[in-house]
Amino acid sequence: MSVEQWLLLLPLLAPLAIAPLLGRGGLFWSWPLVVIGLVLPLFAFASGAQLELPWALLQARFSVDQIAEPLLILAGPLWAAAVVSAWWQMRDDTHRGAFMAALAVVLAALYGVLTAADLASFYFAYALMTFAAYPLVVHYRTPVAFRAGRVYLTMAVLAEGAVLSAVLLLSAGVGNPPLAEVPGIVAEHPRKELLVGLLLLGFAVKAGAFPLHVWLPLAHPAAPVAASALLSGLVVKAALIAWLRMLPLGEVGLPFYGGLLMAAGIVTVVYANAVGIVQARPKTVLAYSTVSQMGLLLLAVGMALCYPQIAPAVFGGALLFAVHHGLAKGALFLACGLSSSGRGWYMLVPAMAIAGVPLSSGALAKAAIKDGVYQLPAGDLLVAFLGVASVLTTLLLLRFLWVAWSGRGAGHESGGRIQQLAVLGLIASSLCLPWLVAAHWEFTQVNSAITGQAIFDAAWPVLVGLGVAGMFGALFWSASAPLLPRLPEGDWIKPVMLWGVRSGYFIRRHWRNRPRLPSAPSPTLLSARLFAAIESRLFALAMAGALFLALVLGISLIGLFAGENP
Repeated sequence: MSVEQWLLLLPLLAPLAIAPLLGRGGLFWSWPLVVIGLVLPLFAFASGAQLELPWALLQARFSVDQIAEPLLILAGPLWAAAVVSAWWQMRDDTHRGAFMAALAVVLAALYGVLTAADLASFYFAYALMTFAAYPLVVHYRTPVAFRAGRVYLTMAVLAEGAVLSAVLLLSAGVGNPPLAEVPGIVAEHPRKELLVGLLLLGFAVKAGAFPLHVWLPLAHPAAPVAASALLSGLVVKAALIAWLRMLPLGEVGLPFYGGLLMAAGIVTVVYANAVGIVQARPKTVLAYSTVSQMGLLLLAVGMALCYPQIAPAVFGGALLFAVHHGLAKGALFLACGLSSSGRGWYMLVPAMAIAGVPLSSGALAKAAIKDGVYQLPAGDLLVAFLGVASVLTTLLLLRFLWVAWSGRGAGHESGGRIQQLAVLGLIASSLCLPWLVAAHWEFTQVNSAITGQAIFDAAWPVLVGLGVAGMFGALFWSASAPLLPRLPEGDWIKPVMLWGVRSGYFIRRHWRNRPRLPSAPSPTLLSARLFAAIESRLFALAMAGALFLALVLGISLIGLFAGENP
């Protein structure tokens, strides 16, 4: 293999090789992972680089294509900052080896998801990422963490069943196709509706689509901040990568599934913002913010599935939005790990970016999505909805800033100077890299995002959100306000789990108190009785045979004697 091919393989093999060393508690081996993360964005400019391994996993192939390029820009800084943050947090943790080893495996799997060029490699990397993330969620080994892990793992296994069914159905006639050919294969498949349905359902869990989002608000508060940053910044984006690579976007129009995904996106945005606004812990509020932002990506993918002609614009807008959101949200989660005094200042800039303040990366990303929306028949209505969504996002982030600034939810984290530098580096990346991505890959017209009209379109939702928060401050600034509804983290899943537990207690209690029936004889007693009955029958037959023989002998003797005296 050439040097270029070895370099392309390095971010996949190096974390897997380092994981056993980290598992033994050797935190020194975290730093090679940091170096890989820092150089990873350079791979984005190796467009067209390919690697083929005929001996590995059905002829595994990896490449840097138009989808991987901008996401490698996102993965690099977030990868490095998460490892640095984890190194600082885990230095005195008794379970640091298990966490760092799982983190290394997740990073390798994420790189595999980004660069896999064939169906089998993509699925293997995606499944590895899914199951390797479980130790990150349950790291603190508290009842809350284990409950979040159970919900995550249960939903992940069910989703993997749908994804695996789609992969097997897809590969039944074509083997292990290149990912670039999968959308065309799906478009021409005789069961394309079933295939698309399985792909949408299987990856919707990872994307946090309503009502399959409940693992996110449970996992984020339970996990360390480094794990939360990766989950929200990169892991949930794996669903977007899968849809962009596998759905027949631009190949064929599927109005039913496209409309269903658009409706799910709209409901997800509104519902997640409404529930998140009444939460009292900063990481929980951020989890619902991630769900709402993923709802916008659901809406974008649904538009492309419904209207094939806008697929190119949606591709660019969705990828740019993923880069912006991953960097900003990763910075917010890592900032939650800082000491409560003053950590709010680190959160201001990324929070403003997610709200879409004018001239921010959020405003740029939302302008890119609107480029596709304007081409739709009902584009004006969707643009108005995006404005309402920005108002709700502003309210949610104001709530987050309040609960974070007040020092709630510090939990296990206590940041030091190294972690502060990691957060500042990620904030700087969120300020610059989305603009670089937009300019280099021409996902949107950068100049159009700084016009007067664009600034007005980005400013009014934020101003409206500030005004609403000022008018109804009691709903946002106080965690104990009487008007504030009480909704549990994970919303509907907790009542369902509680109902299941109570139903189990009810069934067990009534089963124990049921009227007692005569106890059934044991199998041993039954066999003893059976053998006794058989034995008695045989004894009776023997006695009957003896009596019959005696009777025959008696009659014979009578006949004998009768014959002697005629």
